[in-house]
Amino acid sequence: MNRLSLLLASLLLALLAVPGFAQKTKRTTLKAGTLVVLETSNPLSSKDAQVGQSVTLRVKYDVMINGRAVIKAGAPGSAQVVAAEQRKGLGKEGSLSIRPTVVQAVDGQMVPLTGNGVGQNGDDTKGGTIALAVVVSPLFLLKKGKDATIPAGYEMQANVASETVIQ
Repeated sequence: MNRLSLLLASLLLALLAVPGFAQKTKRTTLKAGTLVVLETSNPLSSKDAQVGQSVTLRVKYDVMINGRAVIKAGAPGSAQVVAAEQRKGLGKEGSLSIRPTVVQAVDGQMVPLTGNGVGQNGDDTKGGTIALAVVVSPLFLLKKGKDATIPAGYEMQANVASETVIQ
């Protein structure tokens, strides 16, 4: 062997001895259906949410495959508002539903998600509103229900939509 070959071989062995080097270059397959637990980053309200709007999420727990975190806790993700209805008269409550769409893996790629998403309804005050309108005044019919809200830190589950190779 010549000097250059010995030097390159020594360099490769030294890099492989560095903790985590071999793991960082290893490919891991993230299977479809793998559970990802997420949480909302900011509070949401049916008062100002729009269908199709993107919502910021973050990963709550590491997703581990063969001892390797392929999606880290705190990694960014997003969801989409799939239903949003403001509160209405006669005490009708608002409603709000979101569905997770993607999350970022450790190699930077966006992994598509699937799942039912989550939804909330505001407080319904129809019964009390109608009773007050009959007994006290018809003006109580103008009383609105409450907006639906999803607080920051609200936990939801999603699944990886398709098999993805993570570097």
